[in-house]
Amino acid sequence: MKKINKFILLLSLIIYALPIQARVYTGLEVFVYKYLNSVKGKRIGLITNRTGRDARGKSTIDILYASPKVNLVALFAPEHGIRGDVKAGDFVKGGVDKKTGLPIYSLYGGIDHKPTKEDLNKIDILIYDIQDVGARPYTYIWHMAECMKAIAENGKTMIILDRPSPAGAKVIDGPINEQKYISFIGLYQIPYVYGMTVGELAHYLNVEEKIKAKLYVVPMLNYRRGMAWNQTGLPWIAPSPNIPTPASAYCFATTGALGELGLVGLGGGTNYAFQIITGNWLKPKYSAAALNNYKLPGVKFIPIKFKYKSGYLSKYGINAVWIKVTNPSTYRPVTTEIAILCHLRNIYPREFLKIFKNKERINAFNKAIGNDTILKLIRKGVGYKSIVNTWKNDLIRFNAKRRKYLIYK
Repeated sequence: MKKINKFILLLSLIIYALPIQARVYTGLEVFVYKYLNSVKGKRIGLITNRTGRDARGKSTIDILYASPKVNLVALFAPEHGIRGDVKAGDFVKGGVDKKTGLPIYSLYGGIDHKPTKEDLNKIDILIYDIQDVGARPYTYIWHMAECMKAIAENGKTMIILDRPSPAGAKVIDGPINEQKYISFIGLYQIPYVYGMTVGELAHYLNVEEKIKAKLYVVPMLNYRRGMAWNQTGLPWIAPSPNIPTPASAYCFATTGALGELGLVGLGGGTNYAFQIITGNWLKPKYSAAALNNYKLPGVKFIPIKFKYKSGYLSKYGINAVWIKVTNPSTYRPVTTEIAILCHLRNIYPREFLKIFKNKERINAFNKAIGNDTILKLIRKGVGYKSIVNTWKNDLIRFNAKRRKYLIYK
């Protein structure tokens, strides 16, 4: 009875401490209100970036550094850097955080992507707080996985502060990457779109891939599977320069690999990044109508004349089709990508077949998508539904495993 009363008292304190709003409270916010005592007296390392913030915009770094219960001693920088302003693929330097004076150790500066034994000797617990986009090639989840491996190898502890997946962590789509295409944009074999929050994925990898880290996930409050970002009540903070909006996050899994082919422009550097396909040879009205006739779930295709605000292209209106996601929880990003590619192959064969002259771009696409079969089938003129069916059974098997690690209904 005493234990029950203590639990009720603790729950009451948490409820009264949290502002009464019908919004999602991130793992960071739950951790601050409920679990700070669990790390008291421990040396804490933090892997984060500019997305590590509470709903008021205060950074995870500042929150933990200011807390008398937290001994924050080190920061670990993923791709794009601690502040999220480094371009994709660019070297990330270590150094010192100007605001706190804490040392920054780079996880994206050499041949390895995990903290060294020497760096981990300086901490007891590593906390991870980064916004994910829900697509396999986005490298933050692989930084997390590599950190989990390092934690396991060095007998440390890792805490994941969970955050919403932009499209709702409901949809599973796309092929599972083949073993020969294992890389830092697909370190383990999972679907292109894996339908889990970052905390759920951490549990999955820890068990299914036998990482065996001492791992704790702090779940969110009020999060429901299938929530679009605008339903969470949280502000959007760009996790990298070309994901400026939730809509760009939804479409990253549709056009990210497609962009490797150099066939079309994707609106990079604008608020429409990853949401459009552009090309002066493109017939926007015809292509939009043809793609809409596929009746793909959760998306509409809209013909537009797209104009960049700066640069040499700012003088011209470029033919484009806008991929407008109308329902993120039913949208199938990779299925949509295959449909777009099949359309381009069938309607613009002269432009499409040019891509096969550039082996480097073909290899980049295959690496991103996870196999070298899909592009061959598209080149042969196979329909998108037949191609999508090639990964159907793999997704059924994956989903059977995935369900064991889901935290949210």
